[in-house]
Order: sequence, then C-alpha cells, then structure tokens
Amino acid sequence: MKIRAPRETGGIDDKLEITVPKVFVVMNDDKHRGELEKALTKYFKLTVFSDSNNAMRALETESPDVVIIENDIKPLGGARLLVQQASSPPCKAGVLLTRDQGEDFTVSLENATCAGRYLTWPFPAKQLMDAITELINENALKSWEDLPETQAKTLKLTVDEYQGIADAIASGEPINYNSAAESCTPLVDAINEGGHHDLLKNVQAHHNYTYVHSMRVATLLTLFGYGIGMRGDDLLVLSTGGLLHDTGKLVTPPNILDKPGKLTEEEWPIMRDHVVESGNLLDAGDDVTKGAKIIAEQHHEKIDGTGYPKGLKGAELNELARMSAIVDIFGALTDERSYKPAFPPAKAFAILESMETGIDQNLLALFKEIFGGDAASGL
Repeated sequence: MKIRAPRETGGIDDKLEITVPKVFVVMNDDKHRGELEKALTKYFKLTVFSDSNNAMRALETESPDVVIIENDIKPLGGARLLVQQASSPPCKAGVLLTRDQGEDFTVSLENATCAGRYLTWPFPAKQLMDAITELINENALKSWEDLPETQAKTLKLTVDEYQGIADAIASGEPINYNSAAESCTPLVDAINEGGHHDLLKNVQAHHNYTYVHSMRVATLLTLFGYGIGMRGDDLLVLSTGGLLHDTGKLVTPPNILDKPGKLTEEEWPIMRDHVVESGNLLDAGDDVTKGAKIIAEQHHEKIDGTGYPKGLKGAELNELARMSAIVDIFGALTDERSYKPAFPPAKAFAILESMETGIDQNLLALFKEIFGGDAASGL
C-alpha cells in the first residue's frame, strides 16, 4: 500500500504528549495551603509558595497556567501581586482567595490579569476546580486565535460542538451527528494542508481531558486515513468518529473518570462501560454512519480477542476498528496525567509493537511510517 503524506509533514516530533497544567499556589496560611495542595495535586503540577516575594521571583522565569493566591499573602498582598506580575507578559490567569471584600478589592482582577476570578472563604473544592478550569480554557481559546485560519476554526468549532454534545446528553437529547460532522469538516481541510502539528500541539491547552483526547484521536485517525489513501467523505467519517468515540465517558461517574490512579476491581467495569454507552448514545441519534459507530464501539477491541466490550477477534474486526485501536492506545500513551507520565512517541510505538497478537502490526507499521519514520518515533 502506497503511503501518501499530507503536504509539509516531516513527522511528529518527540514532544507530542499532552502536558498537565501548571498551577502556582501562594498562601501564608499553613492549614489552607495544605488543604489546597491535597485537593489539587491530583490534577495539576503544583508549585507552592508561602510568601509573595518568592512567588514573584519564580514568575519572572516560569509561566504557570494559573496562579492561586491568598489576598492576605505577605508582604505585597494578593491583589497587588497579581497587578505587578501582569505588567510582565505573558501574564498569568489568577484566582484571588479572600476572607472579605475589603479595600484591596478596589483592584480589578480583569485589569490585573489575562483572566481572573475571586473566591471568598469558605468555598467548596469544586468551585475552585471550576474556576481554574474556566481560566485555563479561556486562555486556550485566546491562544487559538493566533493559529492559521483552518486550524483555529477546527479547534473552535470542535470544542463548541463537544460542549454542545455534553449539554445534549445532560438534558436527555440525542447527539446531532450531522452537526458533529460539520464541526470536523475543517479538520479534514487541516489534514489536507499539513496542519496536524498545530492541532495536536495546541489542543492540549484545553483542560477538558475527554475533549482533548478525542480531538487528538480524531486528528491522528484522519491523518492515518489520509496516509493510506482515504479521501473526502471517508476522512470525514474518521474525524467525526474520532471526535465522538469517547462520548460514553460523558456519562461515566466523575469520581471514576477522573480518579488519579489505578481503578479498583469494582470501578474498572464501570469505566469499561463507556464503550457501550458511546454506542447507545450514537444509536439514539440520526444519520450516524456505520464507520463512526465502529470507531466508538470497537476501539478497545483486540485482534486476539482480549479486548472489550465484546471480545471480538480476527476477521470480526475490519480495518477501521484496527486503526482506531492503534490510534486510541497511541493517544493514551502519549497523554500525561497528574498520576502518570506521558510516554514519548518512541516508547509508545515500542509498546504497541510489543502487543504482537492484539494490534494489527502491518497497520501499525504504516501508522508509524506516515509520521515520518525515525522522526515520528523520536529516534
């Protein structure tokens, strides 16, 4: 099979992996600092400071995604520190924690930082998590504005679509497959133009992990299809199927979906059920293509029958199912989470190659070659 690479590919470099957002915590209060550290370290890379001077010195050389700061921090005070650091771009998104809205709150967070929030003690942990996530995602959307038009349009349309899918599921409405496909149309254009690098790199700025992973799978799967000669509507099926393949995770309990660490024997079947849920959600909609359903329902199957949910094997798995399994595993291996490192592409390929009976090794060799051989594997 002749491989056709998109224009100006040159392979994926060894920094493909997703990085965990960096968060600075600046607090005097030992008790509150410890509580925040315990709550946030599962999800973010934390650096903790007990005074504003050390925090300011660190901010001169480092660029965390969010700064969480106590308004009573010594000696500057939280609001003043945010104003001061904002004068040296790139400014950091800030969450100001306060016990009351006193005189210092004459400072506008919106003017002090790229984006800002304030919370008044006491507040639930979820409220802080939501504020951090909102700030990261707002800055991600801003950063996408600097991308070439096709890539920027792809990311903006798909993230809006994914939020719309989540809202539809929450309200008991069916997924609109045609709308999802429309949002993926510029993704196919980006692949044709060789713009996959920008997509893979910049989507990781968003903090919805399920969306980010799904978008990376959609991009990689579409690039895979392009490389083996697929075109037109076939590529759109790959991109849309990739975007929708994990929608079942949107109904997976958050304590299991976002659990930092190994799942228990009781939790694992619930997590695996996301594949069945993805199929059910697509079945409830209209005009869903057979290919998109295969991607959603079979991306965890293995050709030796050890996969799930049905344990399909051999000839029961067509080329699309086999491609999906390769791309989904590759994407997961090169993701970084707070509880696991991201593997570089070289190691991810080596792991896939070691799965001799579970993964189609001929397709894997093509997948690796499409990314530029040695450049793709980081060798």
